[in-house]
Amino acid sequence: MQFHDRKAALATGLLVFLAARTLAAGQVAAPSPLVIHYHLRLTHPSAHLLDVQIDANPVKEPAIDLVLPAWSPGRYAIYDFAKNVQEFSASGADGRPLPWSEPDKQTWRVDARDSGGTVSVRYRVFANDLNGSFSEYDSTHANLNGASIFMYVAGHKQDGVALDIEPPSRDWKIVGGFSLSTGDRSFAAPNYDRLIDTPMEISPETTVTEFQEAGKTFRIAVHSYSESPGGRGELEEGVRKIVRSELAMMPAPDFDHYTFLFHFAPDIPAGDGMEHLNSTQIIMSRALDSSGAREALETAAHEFFHVWNVKRLRPLALGPFDYSREDYTPSLWFAEGVTSYYAYIHLLRAGLWTREEFLQHLANEIAQLEIEPGRLMMSAESSSFHAWFYDRSPQMQETNFANTTVSYYNKGALLAMLLDLELRSRTGGAKSLDDILRVMYQKFYEAPPATYYGPGRGYEEKDILDALKAVSGNDFTDFFGKYVQGTAPLPYAETLAKAGLAQRVTTPSDAPPSLGIFSRAEDLGVKITAINPGGAADRAGLSRDDLLVAVDGASLANTPLTDRLKIYPPGADVPFTVERHGRRDRITVKLDPPSSRDYSIVESPDATPNQRAIRQGWLGGR
Repeated sequence: MQFHDRKAALATGLLVFLAARTLAAGQVAAPSPLVIHYHLRLTHPSAHLLDVQIDANPVKEPAIDLVLPAWSPGRYAIYDFAKNVQEFSASGADGRPLPWSEPDKQTWRVDARDSGGTVSVRYRVFANDLNGSFSEYDSTHANLNGASIFMYVAGHKQDGVALDIEPPSRDWKIVGGFSLSTGDRSFAAPNYDRLIDTPMEISPETTVTEFQEAGKTFRIAVHSYSESPGGRGELEEGVRKIVRSELAMMPAPDFDHYTFLFHFAPDIPAGDGMEHLNSTQIIMSRALDSSGAREALETAAHEFFHVWNVKRLRPLALGPFDYSREDYTPSLWFAEGVTSYYAYIHLLRAGLWTREEFLQHLANEIAQLEIEPGRLMMSAESSSFHAWFYDRSPQMQETNFANTTVSYYNKGALLAMLLDLELRSRTGGAKSLDDILRVMYQKFYEAPPATYYGPGRGYEEKDILDALKAVSGNDFTDFFGKYVQGTAPLPYAETLAKAGLAQRVTTPSDAPPSLGIFSRAEDLGVKITAINPGGAADRAGLSRDDLLVAVDGASLANTPLTDRLKIYPPGADVPFTVERHGRRDRITVKLDPPSSRDYSIVESPDATPNQRAIRQGWLGGR
């Protein structure tokens, strides 16, 4: 920790506590507004360093706090962006240095008594991650996510801000949600939240196309390191179809323009997608070819639906945000899982998927949940609340998440499917989950603003139940108790049957007996990464981190474990050579029946007329 003029900083501690503390999310700031101006200079691409300057005036408090967020909305993980800040300094109106200190890991406290009413701070940010939460700056582009770069003045997040950007040269275009012009260099936002909710791609290589839909301008910006013929046309046509389909379902959003920022970077380890108020970042770890375009469109359908679900219709905790700590909500299954479901719905309605593809994707979601041991322990609400533990959160400590957690994306999508079909069945096809989202959007977003953050107010879990009852006339309390708040097995078969559909579960003929482990191949064998509770390996005493070296004397160094297991019948006692802490032992395992299952959803030929009508309403786009 660094201290500059420590004595002065300590002397003003009480005044700082009263005048410059970070207010709780949603409170109205007591201090008078500041004029806050950000300057971003892109001058060190080889070092991946962004130069930031923040000017604030008129500063009347004896000290002000500059705070860099610990997380970024849309990714529920504490990342502590402050770890990449370097060379911080502060000065007053006359340019002379001002004393400052760091009261915690993400706060810089500037003594403003001799500032002359103006405080200017400068710092650099190391940025070398192409990701929906972080930032990257190199010789080809700058991809900027505001929470990882821009500090806020504590107590003044609600104040309007200005931003000036200096690219490396004039041919670098700036693309983002601030402006339709790629030549603009100066921008304004009504508050800090909007500033960091507007990602930017700055590059001489980015290409931009536009189209109009429902009186609004949509842009498709592409930054690609590798491209094959045909991919770009398929991407652009698919985006148009998704936008048209989703706008047809939901009320017109309150923006004039929206930007899709696509990145195709085969050299990165993983892709990403992140929603914003009038833009989205979609990052693909592959080239822009036909298959890359199709995968990007699946992400685009999800991220664009977030325009309504979570960016505007939002859980109570999500806006305004407390960027210094976790903001907890039990409703991510609705905000994210329902959005995943509607991405599938609109890929079907837009004609990008066939009925068979749509049903198979939902069947794959069922298969994913059913192999998770955590489905018996973790509810959808608990998965939402505890997202901070595992939503791409850095893990230094070993965890048992493989056996104790489920994804709120996965289970939320399945809950959405079940709720949609239940609503259609209980109302004779007159109502659907579409109506729930429209009713909630009107009630919570198209309402007087509750805070400075923007229109409307947040909802709570009980509000989802209330909307279901108001729309359908039916009480879904029991459904929520069992499947949303509880861990009862989801009623796929009986609910699908109401729409004339059947769930099929088969075991592949070549499926090997089950050992009951998760594993990865290594040079000398197979490393166990997790053990299914109660499974064959668990009963035999195998453990996580064990290295399976051989099966009945046959080496696993060059042969897949599944191939070795296929020669044995279920129930066979099979000896394994196991290496644990550098020692080798022989452990015999009684193999279980195959755990591999193929799931599918098919249309029942003997469905009743009512069931066929519900099925057609669902699959036919109504």
